[in-house]
Amino acid sequence: MKKVKKLKYPISKTNQHIDYTIILAYIVLSIIGLVMIYSGSMVKAARSDFTNFDPKFFFNSQIRYVIFGLTLFVIITFFTNTRLYRKAIVPVVLVAGIIMFLLMTQIFGTEVNGEKNWLRLGFINLQTSEFVKLVIIMYLAYVYDRRHRVNNRLIPTDVKHLAPFIFMVIIGLWVAYNDFGTSMIIFAIIFSMFFYLNFPKKFTFYVFSGVIGLAALIVGTVIVFKGSFLSDYQLARIDTFFHPFNDPYGEGYQLTNSLIAISNGGLFGQGIGNGILKLGYLPEAQTDFIFSVIAEELGLIGVLVILSLYALIVIKAFYYSSMTKDLYLRLVTFGIGIYITVQCFFNIGGASKALPLTGVPLPLLSFGGSSFLSISIALAVLSVAVKEIRYRRENGYD
Repeated sequence: MKKVKKLKYPISKTNQHIDYTIILAYIVLSIIGLVMIYSGSMVKAARSDFTNFDPKFFFNSQIRYVIFGLTLFVIITFFTNTRLYRKAIVPVVLVAGIIMFLLMTQIFGTEVNGEKNWLRLGFINLQTSEFVKLVIIMYLAYVYDRRHRVNNRLIPTDVKHLAPFIFMVIIGLWVAYNDFGTSMIIFAIIFSMFFYLNFPKKFTFYVFSGVIGLAALIVGTVIVFKGSFLSDYQLARIDTFFHPFNDPYGEGYQLTNSLIAISNGGLFGQGIGNGILKLGYLPEAQTDFIFSVIAEELGLIGVLVILSLYALIVIKAFYYSSMTKDLYLRLVTFGIGIYITVQCFFNIGGASKALPLTGVPLPLLSFGGSSFLSISIALAVLSVAVKEIRYRRENGYD
């Protein structure tokens, strides 16, 4: 343990161990996202007075976030290391900050599609819940790495060690009230990290009993005061999942057209810009249904290329997580791998009717600044963790 505590990670030396395949995948996905957002939104933008009839409105907006996100990615990847993130002040500031923004969103937020999860900050709209996922990963990684170092054991055996997970579950339930889709990703991250730590079975019983009881209490309270836990919009999405073709011109409109777009793509697609279903048949073509546009215009081959890029990032995250003995690095890399995996699963599953529609964006490809920035920061943190894992292995610490 003393050897671990004395480890120093000089930035100049660890930068020699950056895994550039992760950076390449990030950049390629970002470029594909820009192209497909422009293709999927240009007709809608050209017909709308909201965009001043500018076909490049969504593209120009997204490219600003891409430049900002890429800048953050470079700064974090090349000019920081985990000594900064391991300081106690960082998780405290992150958790306090996200709680403050969630409160501000609850009070001053804007409702979109039945969900109040947008906060207007000057010239940008911030979707606060997008950043909760990364905060949870970094908080849990810090807390359990710290306790591991103090107690000198990997698996906590005292029930009090469940408190951080319960705290994060409460935040997840809070997010669920206004953003059910994002909360499902949050819960997936929390419980994946819980099982990754390999707690005793009795702890698993305590956690799930507590979560179910707390969820039942919250749902019951909301039903008493509001009459229903889910909004009409969310209930309609669930009904659409089971019976999309019962109302193809109403509630099932988006999903039926999404399935048609995917089937139109064939093996090689219709070609970039030549998709038909984006021409008013998919109202959210540049956001929730960007996968459908990609499938129609790039075909199965294009879809497989994109899935391969996601798989590259995720496999790298899990691989490096298994390569180190440092618990903080293991939890960070594993958590971010789960983050990317689950978000892709929910978006693609919703667009292809494998899952109910949740409204979560496809990482780096869907239009949306908050999602892009959150993913960019997450992949930058992953890159920082990876370069230090490789540095540790080269110097004999793992």
